[in-house]
Amino acid sequence: MKKTTMLILSCLLLWAGAAQAQLKIDFSTTGGAVEDGYQAYVATHEVANTFTSQTFAAFGTNVTITPTWAANAPAEAMQMIDRTSRNAYTGTHTNLLIDWIGTDTRQVGDPMTLTISGLPAGTYSWLSYHHDVADQSGVFSVTVNDATGSKTTADIGITDSEGTEEGVVDFESITTFSTTIVSDGTKDVTLVFDLTSATDPVAYAFFLMNGFELDRMIIAAATSPSPADGATDVPTDTTLSWTPGMFAATHDIYFGTSLDDVENASVADPRGVLISQGQTGTTCDPGPLELEQTYYWRVDEVNAPPDSTVVKGSVWSFTTEPVAYPVENVVATSNGLSDVDLGPENVVNGSGLNADDQHSVEGEHMWLSSPVGDEPLYIQFELDRVYKLHQMLVWNYNVRFEAVLGFGIKDAAVEYSADGAEWSVLGDVVLARGTAKDTYTYNTTVDLGGVAAKYVRLTVRSGYGLMGQFGLSEVRFLYIPAQARQPQPASGTTDVEPDAVLSWRAGRGAVTHEVYLSTDEQAVIDGTALAGSVSEPVFDADGLLELGRAYYWKVNEVNEAEAPASWAGEVWSFSVQASIPVDDFESYNDEDNLIFDTWIDGWVNDTGATVGYLNAPFAEQTIVHGGKQSMPLSYDSSSASVSEATCAFDDPQDWTKYGVKGLTLWFFGDPSNTVGQLYVKVNGKKVLYGGDATNLQIKPWQLWYIDLAEFAGVNLRSVMELTIGLEGGNGFLLIDDIALSPLDRQSVVPVEPAATNLVGHFAFEGNANDSTGTRNGTVVGSPSFAAGRTGQAIVLDGIADYVHVEGAYELPMYSASLWFRVDGGTGERDLLSVYDSAGSHGILLEVRSNATLRFLHRAPVGGSGGTDIYSTATVADGAWYHAGIVRSAQTMTLYINGEVAGTVDSATEFGQVLQNVTIGVLKHDNLARYFPGAIDEVRLYNRALSHGEIAWLAGRTSPFDTP
Repeated sequence: MKKTTMLILSCLLLWAGAAQAQLKIDFSTTGGAVEDGYQAYVATHEVANTFTSQTFAAFGTNVTITPTWAANAPAEAMQMIDRTSRNAYTGTHTNLLIDWIGTDTRQVGDPMTLTISGLPAGTYSWLSYHHDVADQSGVFSVTVNDATGSKTTADIGITDSEGTEEGVVDFESITTFSTTIVSDGTKDVTLVFDLTSATDPVAYAFFLMNGFELDRMIIAAATSPSPADGATDVPTDTTLSWTPGMFAATHDIYFGTSLDDVENASVADPRGVLISQGQTGTTCDPGPLELEQTYYWRVDEVNAPPDSTVVKGSVWSFTTEPVAYPVENVVATSNGLSDVDLGPENVVNGSGLNADDQHSVEGEHMWLSSPVGDEPLYIQFELDRVYKLHQMLVWNYNVRFEAVLGFGIKDAAVEYSADGAEWSVLGDVVLARGTAKDTYTYNTTVDLGGVAAKYVRLTVRSGYGLMGQFGLSEVRFLYIPAQARQPQPASGTTDVEPDAVLSWRAGRGAVTHEVYLSTDEQAVIDGTALAGSVSEPVFDADGLLELGRAYYWKVNEVNEAEAPASWAGEVWSFSVQASIPVDDFESYNDEDNLIFDTWIDGWVNDTGATVGYLNAPFAEQTIVHGGKQSMPLSYDSSSASVSEATCAFDDPQDWTKYGVKGLTLWFFGDPSNTVGQLYVKVNGKKVLYGGDATNLQIKPWQLWYIDLAEFAGVNLRSVMELTIGLEGGNGFLLIDDIALSPLDRQSVVPVEPAATNLVGHFAFEGNANDSTGTRNGTVVGSPSFAAGRTGQAIVLDGIADYVHVEGAYELPMYSASLWFRVDGGTGERDLLSVYDSAGSHGILLEVRSNATLRFLHRAPVGGSGGTDIYSTATVADGAWYHAGIVRSAQTMTLYINGEVAGTVDSATEFGQVLQNVTIGVLKHDNLARYFPGAIDEVRLYNRALSHGEIAWLAGRTSPFDTP
């Protein structure tokens, strides 16, 4: 009795715990109020790198929330607004509604995507709040992408509280969005919020969300059927699968063509539809199915003993593929004479047909033609490829007085051809007469017998009248799917894994499948690139693919017992991923997969290395090269001569496959580092970093390429261990995106730029003169000159000091570079500004409030808009940094210390002369954003410098790796 009571109590506790499992997020500004019972996602308004991936404890694990905006979205699009000062709301949950995340769609940022990572498998209810206590009230839609597929809502209006009479002030009346989300436990779930209202007036230009609640639903019944409920065109060899109920131990599967039987059958009364009882797996093969048949199925979940409760499932249905499919792309021509609006195209364009395939009685929807001379009249149909043709459906001529006119065709001959040159006779047919009613459906079916044809010709022998004119209303061709279709990966897919398994939906009747695969498209087209022949519609391409290559493939479906024996498939394509991740650091969390449990550091191996941070999150989640995390690595030679972090692989890795040539990793330095010798070891074999040791002091991300040939003597077919180490020195690095590359080493070679197109050079050697001798600057305020990065630099106080240059700068393409050192200050601090006589910006380089760099290119010039690049590296730590900006004909690039910090497409030119340059302030006529610190060696070119030239200006002297 006690054991039973304890079991029931345990089950109740488990159920209650599961029922309370939820994630409640309040989107809040930094330092803002947070609603009770909610966790806060915190970011700073319009500061791009604060909108990070943030992790929250929920559902017994860590769930990560990541907001992103459209590609190249400027920070101004990224909203995190606190409305405390404008609060017009008097209802409950004020802390939830007082601030919100969203999009200012006047900028290039829409839509906002919220990615949910790490969500355990299951079904969840989503409820989000969308309300502004001030006046933003746009309209939006949501696209949810989860394990069930993709679905988009209708438009949803946002409420506001502007004005106590018109605004919503009670919590129950604000806008909410609710839906059901299904996670398979492996893939991210995304919600895409798209503003659908106009951007003018401004009150409708914002999407916003205050917060959301995500609750795991306790579902005891089976869910998420595959095939999906109501699915059509299901293959006849399909396998049933489903998501089990939360407490299910076994499953009973009912399947059949009778809805009543499947609905009412039980173990005691199986009715012939109980096809599996007591199985533990969540898939079931129902056996071969009939074509064009609707099937019903049900899964009952049986809980574990002692209760063994049976949870009856819903009845689902699907319909298998039809016997034949309509040919979609048909062109009709004729040798007869027709009026302009009565041509043969009317027979194949669906004109006059309604949704029930009933044809109108309007002559303008039909073909009507007269023969030319003594030549028999024909209408010819050209299909988009060769098909295995099943039937031709014919709607004869059908005007209201057809019984009197007799324009309909009566006797005709049918011919067919695969190439339009060699023709075969199918036979003579008699076409039934049209009914002359607008309820007319096709009443002649011509059996085409599965002939292989691209062309079909219908030659008129006689009609139903004596007028000498003949016509038809509509013709439709049905084909049997003999060719391979629905490839996986889908044609055009990128980043396919090199060990990909190719699959497709087999052509009906195929016995074997010939797979052609090559990087040469023509070889696939010509059928000279046979990769193999298989008996199932699956082909393992492992060993045949190389990284970074584009491939073409097709499948010819073969059955030697039929004529034709082979059906050639269309050519598909895909491209293989550029590299193989060794460790991208994305899988680590703060619970059961800790980064320092995989990368063993000095706490275990007695070296000077420390992996990760001492407090969660243990991985770096703001400064990343790719993805959402990178690995912090501290090194300290005071406690040990070397600092090493070692990863031992669970299974040996083969680094000789897929055309791999090099090992790559990215590292992020720090100016305060004391340099040491960086190295890696593979299976104990050490390779030293050959770049400048001072690169360890450089931000932002830098690539290190190691030729695998340098690991001579190592069995690269069985790599068991990888070590990242430093000998000597003290400091801190970030490591990210360790990968295997098929490329040879690519290097940037620093080279001094020629003075060609140098339109301004301010060395600040005690003055603001232009070394090109054309446009000297005017010093404003009382800056000083002190030791700089080269010679002297100008030192600005951040209060009143700046340099103004007047001129006429034509910059269809341009480059600028400078050295700077930030000596404090807050907010935006402008380094270089180029604008026209009206004060409208074209170029801006500034230190942001979060200490990152912003490069703005605004063309046409103006007071808003443009294209921005933001760095992830911070630059306001009192160290010297070099910044370079380049706009070529098609792209713009931001460099820090000679390394690419960001690049985007940009083909827009100013189209005018810019008359003003300021150094250290926003504009001479808008004295804001003063820069506090030192600036040196400012150069402006009206051409695009190369990476090597920017590197030289940044003080780099030795070649370094580049992607």
